[in-house]
Amino acid sequence: MNPRLTDQAVSELPLAAARAELLEEIMSVSAAGRPTEHDDEGPRRGRRWVATIAAAAAAAALVAVPSYLLARGGSDAPAPADAPAPADASDPTATPEPSTAVPGVVHEWLVLDAPGWQLTYSSGADGWHEVQYENGSQRLDVSVVGAELRADYVADRQRLDYPEVDPGTPVQLAGADALMWPYSADDHTAIGVAAQGVYPEVRGAGMARAAYLDLLTQLRWTDQAGFEASLPESSVTGAERGDVVEQMLSDVPVPPDWEKPDSTETDRYQLGAAVAGSVACQWIAEFERATRSGDQAAASQASDAMATSRDWAILREMDATGDYPEVLWELADELAAGRVPEGWQGALGCA
Repeated sequence: MNPRLTDQAVSELPLAAARAELLEEIMSVSAAGRPTEHDDEGPRRGRRWVATIAAAAAAAALVAVPSYLLARGGSDAPAPADAPAPADASDPTATPEPSTAVPGVVHEWLVLDAPGWQLTYSSGADGWHEVQYENGSQRLDVSVVGAELRADYVADRQRLDYPEVDPGTPVQLAGADALMWPYSADDHTAIGVAAQGVYPEVRGAGMARAAYLDLLTQLRWTDQAGFEASLPESSVTGAERGDVVEQMLSDVPVPPDWEKPDSTETDRYQLGAAVAGSVACQWIAEFERATRSGDQAAASQASDAMATSRDWAILREMDATGDYPEVLWELADELAAGRVPEGWQGALGCA
């Protein structure tokens, strides 16, 4: 059965999803009838898909968008033609004034200090930071977003029960004012006030309202150093990233003039996807150029380099928990067959 993209499926994608997992979930059509040999090995990151041109185009438009922007359609989702104007997000009754910020605290990352909860994913870039926590079947997605987007997303959340307009329930989030909306009885989201150029949105799933509200009080603001101190041992800190990237590249043939990706990923899987994907993108681009120009030597060099990808240690490591390597390997097989893969840029999230 081919997967269908629904609001619910998109809203439940991992944070930022980030490049590999987001693509695997939304960009492609499943290989008809192909069994998955890992069905009995527990959950993996994403599923195996074979890209199509249309799907790749859709993914290319979404790959750089954080998951918080995708929940319930995002600010660009068109409202029905007869939809009433949403409540004014600048109205103090809908958007409370900020509570007094804690002096000296940098509002860069929002982290959870609660027993039983584990950080399972994190990602950051200019203008947004995302962290995912899990506790059994419960999940908390924390986003820190540029303040200029806040009014649009408050207005969007107010329309969750269209045609009804819900101004939001005032709650406390990390010691400051926030507004909360329910997706269901065990799924809530809250948007906090803006401070230091950012605002938080926190979504909790798999828990009742009271438990969710309790978690909101156990969130705290911190800077980059404080965030990295909260990471599990398996994560990659800024100080470690250079050495980790070099290690990942130790058995990877890189194209001429290739430059390391400017990635700030702390999740090792996502960092591996950024590094391996960057190399693959340039090799495939070179293969395409060489094929079109009739430069057989350059085309063979690119194809041969990609043929080694099944032996890249970082991809073999990633293949134990996710399917980004499978996508890359399918593209490498296309090169080996002398073909430029359809939709390869979208498939790998190439810039």
